Amino acid sequence: MHQGNTTFNTEEIEIHIRTYRSLLKSTGEVRIKQLEDSHLNMNSILQEKGKTDDVDIAAFIYVLLRLPFCMSNVKKIILGQSNDVFAKHGIRNFSRWQEVEAPGRRRKMFYDGKNTLAVYIASVTDVDDLITLLTAFQIEWNKFHKSLKAAKDVVKEAGKFIDREDIDRVKNIWGEDFTSFLQAIKHRSADFTVKLLSGSYVEYAKATKYWWKNIAAKIPFINFGNRPIYFVSSNTHSVTNLLTRFALQEEKTLQNFLYKSKDTNLIRLWEEIEMGDFLANRENFLYYIAKKYGRTNPEFLKSKKEKEIRLGIHHIPAFHYLDIDAQVIEIKKLADIDLDKRLGITTAHLKKSNALIINVDYPLGWAAYQVLTEIGQNVASVRGIYLMGKAATLNGKVGDILLPTTVFDQHTKNIYGFNNSFNSLDFKDIFATGDVLDDQKTIATKGTFLESKDLIKRWFRQGYTIIEMETGPYLNALYEFVYYNRYMENQFINLTNTPFELGIAHYASDTPYSKAKNLGVRNLSYEGVEPTYAISLAIIKKIVERETKEK
Repeated sequence: MHQGNTTFNTEEIEIHIRTYRSLLKSTGEVRIKQLEDSHLNMNSILQEKGKTDDVDIAAFIYVLLRLPFCMSNVKKIILGQSNDVFAKHGIRNFSRWQEVEAPGRRRKMFYDGKNTLAVYIASVTDVDDLITLLTAFQIEWNKFHKSLKAAKDVVKEAGKFIDREDIDRVKNIWGEDFTSFLQAIKHRSADFTVKLLSGSYVEYAKATKYWWKNIAAKIPFINFGNRPIYFVSSNTHSVTNLLTRFALQEEKTLQNFLYKSKDTNLIRLWEEIEMGDFLANRENFLYYIAKKYGRTNPEFLKSKKEKEIRLGIHHIPAFHYLDIDAQVIEIKKLADIDLDKRLGITTAHLKKSNALIINVDYPLGWAAYQVLTEIGQNVASVRGIYLMGKAATLNGKVGDILLPTTVFDQHTKNIYGFNNSFNSLDFKDIFATGDVLDDQKTIATKGTFLESKDLIKRWFRQGYTIIEMETGPYLNALYEFVYYNRYMENQFINLTNTPFELGIAHYASDTPYSKAKNLGVRNLSYEGVEPTYAISLAIIKKIVERETKEK
């Protein structure tokens, strides 16, 4: 075991984290104004203009996508882990409020229609994330307010200090409400208060337990206590799309939808794929279009769901507590399905399998530890753990696949070394639009705003090339599957001989130096589709091959 390296964080970042955590714990309610100085002293790479009088539009766009649109009216934010926690503090029936969402963050949030937002939090990471988002939002909103408060024409005035491209980006987020959004900025300054109802680990654990109980209750005919499982952390569409291949039988319908949409970019992309000018996989593109088509065609979704049920694929949407959807897949019902021919595998032997796949919509940060720990305590055994997620890359480009063998977790300051079951050869025949970088080193951070340019340079000098939030918490949970005690801290931990297969693959969604604009604006791009489906295919192949050995 080896002592963790103290250069993995900065004093300014640690001071900020301690400031808001101690205030929330001691006073319960905190004015965001109290946190602005320590927030700015972090010199976050996402808000490099924070200390200036200029609006940091890149940071503002990033935040706008991760908070609900009602924030222009909100003054008070209340955080709690469960209905019980809210009720104990006299807040009842808030679930009858308007449920609101943010394009770039999955959380259960409810708006009272006036000035209060209630938010379910799944772990301490949600607190870290929300506090930094709210602080950045307030700082940049108030700069914007100062610039617009005397304006007669808010759109024209905004155009004087924000370039056309960035104005278009904000319009893309707010649509028809763009002008009223600017009017709201003009007429009021932001002064948020945040109230944390309970920050105890026990309440987070309870919320996770209720989350799992809801899953078990929805499929009572499955006894998890005597079934081996494969745990997958990915999303709720790619694996099931590849198993059902439902889009293929609806190809003509989807093509008609594409051309009727008159989306010139997508039509051009499709035609380039058909002519071989773009190396993307046509089947993956159909899945991408199918998701758009399904939003306005319930019959299509109904037929897709019927096929999934026939194949033993059970969807359990998030209820209260953790906003994490789950899927439970009965492997034996996948026997004799036709998988992508590039995999070169048969599924005939699966009819003898008793195993399940539990696929969760990847959690945010520390919630990953809670979810995997809870599942591990409620299943018979684990045969494989496969983690797929988005990450920033320091040595690759957007759309690449990143395969780590070392992870530093900022929560525990543990360094984990492991044998990744994925390698570049797994993607040789199924991924052509980017590079596969193996033997990488990952930093699992506490939050996206909790990184400075100087800190990232230090990480890179020490060989760390991937930045994300979930792998460290997952490995802390995985440690407890292998060893006799709870996860350690400040140690080098060898996980090269796990009793189950471990595969971790990220796809590069951004680079830190352009992160706000990449994640803020390019979320509609196609660059993430190809690596997502390639990793999902690799996961499916690992599971099918593992079951071949188990039969």
